[in-house]
This record gives sequence, C-alpha cells and structure tokens, in this order.
Amino acid sequence: MAERNLAKLISVAKGEYPADLLILNAKVVNVFNGEIEEGNIAIAGEYIAGVGDYTEGKDVADVRGKYVLPGYINAHVHIESSMLDVAEYVTTVVTRGTLGLVTDLHELSNVLGIEAFNYVIEMCNKLPLDFYLMAPSCVPATTLETSGASIDVSALEEIMKKPGVIGLGEMMNYPGVLKKDPAILNKLKMFQDFLIDGHAPGLGGRDLSAYISSGIYSDHECISADEAREKLAKGMYIMMREGSSEKNLEALLPLVNDKNYHRCMLVTDDRNAVDLNTEGDMDWAVYRAVSLGIDPVRAIQMATINPAQYLGAKKVGAIAPGYFA
Repeated sequence: MAERNLAKLISVAKGEYPADLLILNAKVVNVFNGEIEEGNIAIAGEYIAGVGDYTEGKDVADVRGKYVLPGYINAHVHIESSMLDVAEYVTTVVTRGTLGLVTDLHELSNVLGIEAFNYVIEMCNKLPLDFYLMAPSCVPATTLETSGASIDVSALEEIMKKPGVIGLGEMMNYPGVLKKDPAILNKLKMFQDFLIDGHAPGLGGRDLSAYISSGIYSDHECISADEAREKLAKGMYIMMREGSSEKNLEALLPLVNDKNYHRCMLVTDDRNAVDLNTEGDMDWAVYRAVSLGIDPVRAIQMATINPAQYLGAKKVGAIAPGYFA
C-alpha cells in the first residue's frame, strides 16, 4: 500500500481540495453500523477521504445508485485446490470482488518447501490482491506421507521472517498438541506473538480447552452448530466454509446472532476451478449466506471487516475515511 499524503487526505476530507476520484450516487454498505448509506465517495491518492456530500473531483464516476462494498477477504483458502497458477487464480477471484486472502501454501510447500513461499511472494508484488501468508504447521501432514519437502522448526524460522507472513497455518495435528509433542510445542512457541489458525474437527470439552490454551484461536472445521457454539464460547473465531467439498453454511448460520456475529467469518477453504468459474468465490459464499436467511449486510460484514479485524489488518475491510481504496 502506498504511503498516505496526510495533508492532502485531510484537505480532501474537509472539502478544501477536490478528490482525485469522486464516486457519485453510491449506496455504500457501512460494515460498522450495518446500514446502507447514500452518498458520494471522495478518494485521495489510494485512500478514502470521506463518504458524504462531496461534489468536486478531478475524475468523476457516477454509479447511479449501485451498491458499493469493501473488497472481500477470504480468511482461509488453499489456492492450490483451484488447480490454477497463482496469477490465473488471482485474475479469477479479483473480478468477483475478492481483494485479500489468507493462505498457508500447505500443498505447494509439501512439494517445494520454502521455495513455494519465494515463488508466491515474488508473484504477490505483481498482482492486485493482498496476500496474508501463514507458515505451514504440518508439512508433511503425517509421517505416512511421501512429500517433496519437510518444514521443520529451522525452516519455519526462515519463513516467519519473509514479507507478508503473519502467523502459523492451521494446526491440524491436534493429537500432537494434546500429547504435548515437543516438535509441535516448539512450533507453537515460535508463533505465540503471531496468529495461529486451528484445525480441530469434533474437538470439545477439556481437550478443546487444552488445544485453545496453546494459543490457537480460530477453527474452520466445524460441521455442526453445537460444535461451533462451544468453540465460540471458549474464545475461538469460527470460519464457516462454503467451498467445493465442504459446505457448512446451512448447518452453521443459524448460530449467528447479534451477540456473536463479529466472531464469525465466511471462507471457502478449497474451491476448484470449475466452481470458481460457474458459481464464484467469496461472492458465492455471501450469496449462499443470504439465500439461507442471513441479512445481506451481515453476510458482507462476515466477509470483509470481520476477517480484517481478526487478521489485525488495518485500513482494509470497510469503506470509511482513511481506509485503503
């Protein structure tokens, strides 16, 4: 993201200076108060100066009452499942409104090891999408696997220093956590000051408490409302999947209410090229949520500001003053 020219941004926000781009007659989805607000959007440089009665802009685009919403952020996805190269994948999802994603490159790392990160990071700098990278916690996934690489603690130390890496990817070896496997505990200790994503299907009771106590505060594997309810109550963020193989929204969405929605996110996890082309990406997850009875603005919140706040990603996930445009 470009450095902000604060003086210019403030001047445009105050109406003292024309916007670089003025978007007229928009119905703006406000993810903070859950309202639809009619107004104009003033943009200075690459940032939003304000939403309201702005009238001057060097460039003007009249959207004539169309809805304007923040870019979707997919908080848990394996881009490899699309069977597309990174650039082709981005071309596909960006046109459908996905502007950020979180991925641990688990499958690529199984084949290429650290080189997978080098390749994707190089591509990230050329593509119009924000990558939030997680270091893969379980490569290979099991000792029974024949993989092309192994990501041990020393490799994780190298990966965690790379640009864009914000945490440790899904800790699917929950038996190793519960058995206090030294290698697993070392990985968790390394990332105590980072995000650590979970992967604990069916885990509950004291075992769930033990798993969470190790620093793991999200889960995308819930398949029942009761499972998700317990995990929410114990402090986890719940990622609700609508992918190609796992489709959990119908079972989980009845759990979402005014008290807990801010801890819930829509994700795709695994989505193949055919489904991306015929149905969509995060736009499809939002559509499915709405078709199952979720308020449209709430569905958008679960795909924008909620993942942004979970990630600690500032200036994205909303259309508001100072946010990235």
